[in-house]
Amino acid sequence: MASSLSLPQTTISDILSRLPVKSLTRFKSVSKDWAYLTSTPAFVSDHLRRSSSDPSLIVRCYNTQSGFDSVILLITDPTQNFACRHLAVPLDEPLPLFPKIVGSIGGLVCLDVSPCYASDFVLWNPGTKQFKHLPFPLIASTRSNPIWLVFVGFGFDSFNNDYKLVRIVSFKRNDGLPFVRAEVYSWKEGIWKELEDTVCFDSAIICGGQDGVVVVDGSLNWVAIGLQRYADRKVVISFDMRREVFKTIPLPALTRIGNVKVMSYMGLLAIAVYPLVFSANGNNMNRFEFSVLSDCEDGRKHWTNVVLAENFSKSLVPMGTWRDRELMIKQMGDRDNHPKLFLYDPIDERTKRLPIDCVDLYLQCYSHVESLVSVDGGN
Repeated sequence: MASSLSLPQTTISDILSRLPVKSLTRFKSVSKDWAYLTSTPAFVSDHLRRSSSDPSLIVRCYNTQSGFDSVILLITDPTQNFACRHLAVPLDEPLPLFPKIVGSIGGLVCLDVSPCYASDFVLWNPGTKQFKHLPFPLIASTRSNPIWLVFVGFGFDSFNNDYKLVRIVSFKRNDGLPFVRAEVYSWKEGIWKELEDTVCFDSAIICGGQDGVVVVDGSLNWVAIGLQRYADRKVVISFDMRREVFKTIPLPALTRIGNVKVMSYMGLLAIAVYPLVFSANGNNMNRFEFSVLSDCEDGRKHWTNVVLAENFSKSLVPMGTWRDRELMIKQMGDRDNHPKLFLYDPIDERTKRLPIDCVDLYLQCYSHVESLVSVDGGN
């Protein structure tokens, strides 16, 4: 120990920042100096930066939309030395339903542990095994004004060094149209606050399931359907986590006739468009398109097609991206074959089958990195 302590502090820090969380947690009980060093914000950031280059996959598998018969898997090194293990959610009380994953970023996993209305949340760091129940949201359902729909997203505001949970709540007005309120929880401040800017929800309502949100360059993004005279259009509703404001992003015409999943690719906002109802020999859309929103020479942003697959025999369902580069795609099965989950790299056009034996279930897939980020934030 004496010889190691004679090394420069920067050298010790550099060596330790390359180690896995499990080793660092064990070393904290060996040396008070190391325990202090590995708890500093600078070290936590350095360690996260290194581990972010080698993400794993965290996957929630479940039988029904209600969440029964669920399991959370951690898949390390999906394309090489594939390893898969079950993660036990360390809650201190039984739940009526298995937790739903809201998002995973910076080593923190946000879980929705409520039976309905996305009204009870936990922050969990699987690496350090820390978890924390968050305060209950401000917006609640009442007998006179019941909640209709709730959509949530979890991301990182790099400008303010803050993890944020956004909750978008729809109520129905007397004329049947939605009325939307939104709120945000700050990991740094440990409180919820209601957002004032919800004007974009006057012309669009978020659609899609609980995994229909993606983090891209400091924003949370959902697919939405237009209302009233815009009912034939789809847009992306984007929440700027730094400025805490919403905006809408137009989508290409093809999205009107297909399912749309919002995704991230190489730091850019992306969408996958795939059949609403699959029929290999029918007249419906039988194609899979993947496009990114990129800057063009005219100074504006345009949707650029990256992948196009047509006339396939089995439906392709996008699940997300791994390492922000490889598409996770589920190929649906039939009576004779089970569904398959694979990774596709649009750059080198290589495909890698993932040997997961539960792809006949519903799946939520997220990139995940190990970190020392505390669930307690600034408190």
